[in-house]
Amino acid sequence: MKSKREYKTLDRMVYFSIIEKIKTGELKPNEHLTEERLSKELEVSRSPIRKAITALVSEGILDYRTYSGVVVRDAMIDSAKYAQLLDVIEVFMDATIQKMKKNDVLMDVDALRNYISSMDRSSYLQNMEDYIFNQHQFFFRILKQDPNPYYYENVKRIFFTINNFSMETVVKQGSEDKRDLTVKKFTAIADAFEQKEFDLANERIQALFADFIISAFR
Repeated sequence: MKSKREYKTLDRMVYFSIIEKIKTGELKPNEHLTEERLSKELEVSRSPIRKAITALVSEGILDYRTYSGVVVRDAMIDSAKYAQLLDVIEVFMDATIQKMKKNDVLMDVDALRNYISSMDRSSYLQNMEDYIFNQHQFFFRILKQDPNPYYYENVKRIFFTINNFSMETVVKQGSEDKRDLTVKKFTAIADAFEQKEFDLANERIQALFADFIISAFR
């Protein structure tokens, strides 16, 4: 874990410290948390504790319960839960693309291709964090075509959970050849948007998500 000096604020230090405690099992599902306890363990005042807890509650990692206060939610993601989360994202993507088709929205394909180029470069450099980041930005760009922020905000929360709480066996990027194939599938989605073939783009996104789910169960 990073030292306090390596974080921009104490709030972020506390925030990531709590996440790390959950990931390592030091904090277990339904375990009760108090500001006093965390303040002692992390050797910080209650103010950054309070801000970090508020952020984690909003992201669904912690929960406020009547008479219990703040408790840890069961945030760890196995293959089955990962598949369920991707199904939810797929529903939001489908709804967004259907609206794009109805309103004949012009997609910013250049932005999509920039993310694809960054994915390709990150894969070559073995920078998996950046590789995943640009995958997610690709989807966010599509979701932002809907003026209603609901889809975007919920998918952002889901990707945050997947990034931080997936078991090691769930999200697999595979070999460089496998990643190259994935990049080509993203390119095919961008190609469909460029031709304003919305149904085809939707089908290709669904096929891509199906590939992700299959990989999670292997």
